[in-house]
Amino acid sequence: MNKARLMAIAIVAIVMSTAFGILSENGKAGYTGSPSELNCDDCHNSFGNSNSGTGSIYVTSTMNNWQYVPGQTYTVNVIVKQSGRPLFGVGFEALTSTNANAGSLVITNSAKTQIKTKTVSGVTRNNVVHQMNGGMHADSAIFTFNWVAPSTNIGNITFYFAGIAANNNGSENNDYAYHSSKVVTPASATGILEQSNSISEFKSYINSEGRIAIEFQSTTADQPRVNLYDMEGRMISSQLLDSYSIGEVKSSVSIPSELKSGNYIVSILSNNHKLSSKIFIP
Repeated sequence: MNKARLMAIAIVAIVMSTAFGILSENGKAGYTGSPSELNCDDCHNSFGNSNSGTGSIYVTSTMNNWQYVPGQTYTVNVIVKQSGRPLFGVGFEALTSTNANAGSLVITNSAKTQIKTKTVSGVTRNNVVHQMNGGMHADSAIFTFNWVAPSTNIGNITFYFAGIAANNNGSENNDYAYHSSKVVTPASATGILEQSNSISEFKSYINSEGRIAIEFQSTTADQPRVNLYDMEGRMISSQLLDSYSIGEVKSSVSIPSELKSGNYIVSILSNNHKLSSKIFIP
């Protein structure tokens, strides 16, 4: 084999290796646009600064009025949208007012998201980022995970999040970057709290009659309301249960007709308190 052919093979191998490195790359921590951090347009900068495209990024959660109750677990969704784009990426952090980690991030779908860390200003910050091809979906992608609020009231917390609307060409060229933030406050003593001494052990599931079964324990009597939300936080339905007395409560509500199969959030509101659970509707 002559030298020219060996050189050609070597060049092809280098190019393939480089391309594979690009194609196999997944999310990076430390690019959410939070204090002392860059955001995704540091690399994906064909169109200048982030938020310059026609797409968007926003966050929803099962929190009521964006108020957290210490120790409670909430479902968080980061949605990245842009028409005509086939692949999306994400980065998410929850930070205190001093820019330390606030609460805990929990992965609920390891095929789409993972946790990575980056040390910024001497603090190792935890990030939820996408897996390789975890955001492969036409026009938009939803990245869902759990956030466990701090065990005590630590004041305001800020969610920082950034995303990519990619063209899936195997490089960082011609991708759009987006970023935003959301302030989460401690639950007010007079607001609707997602904890309660009056209701507990709340769970929901689809029963044999094809309805959403509701079960919980109660220490007071009330007539609660059951709300159904999609994973973007939009209310699908709201139904009143029958009045109940103290003790174990079992009831059910109907599933809205023509509802698509998928994951939803069921919330029960009783005695000015709210509890939520995730449910899959087939």
